[in-house]
Amino acid sequence: MSTNCRPLSKIPFVQLFDGRLEKYGVRERISADTTKNKNRRDLVGRDGVLAVYREEDGGCSFTRLCFTPVPWAVLDALDKEFKIEIVTEHQPQYWGFDTEEEWEAFNKKTSKEHEDEFYADLLNYLNGRPHKISRGTVGMQRAKIAKKIVKRDPELLQPKNRTALMQAVIAIYERDHAVIVRLTDQDIASVKMMAARTDDLPKA
Repeated sequence: MSTNCRPLSKIPFVQLFDGRLEKYGVRERISADTTKNKNRRDLVGRDGVLAVYREEDGGCSFTRLCFTPVPWAVLDALDKEFKIEIVTEHQPQYWGFDTEEEWEAFNKKTSKEHEDEFYADLLNYLNGRPHKISRGTVGMQRAKIAKKIVKRDPELLQPKNRTALMQAVIAIYERDHAVIVRLTDQDIASVKMMAARTDDLPKA
């Protein structure tokens, strides 16, 4: 999977490609993607590539491409040249939060709102009223499961039985539809290799 990241302060997009990073062994890589998209360019170092995207304010954001090593050389060059911290989407600062606790509280609140919205749509679906559950989605698969469940036990349509209904739907969905990925030792080793700094790898 790819990983998105951004600087906590603005780095002008144009400054990344004016040659100032070459002293760190970092240069631009030209590819079909960067040729056809004027707002996407790539920086390459000795250990990987970092995609750079132009933001509306003239700044930039970054993406480590799918299934590629972390481009430590490029990230280190950005740190040395601009003295700006870069955070990933796995950190609260990326989303504008100061702490993990604030981020977690926001995610819980958002999740609860989505659950409430889906439950309201689910009741509309089960009662033959207009709803916002789209065909071909996970939501529709769960709605169809719920329809079978309440056909056997109509009492589960009562709001007081919301938890029981949703737990049953999720259990059946995960049993019949969810894809479980089991990583081998080789898979885990490959992931660790991609995340390792080049200088940390064992020497032959």
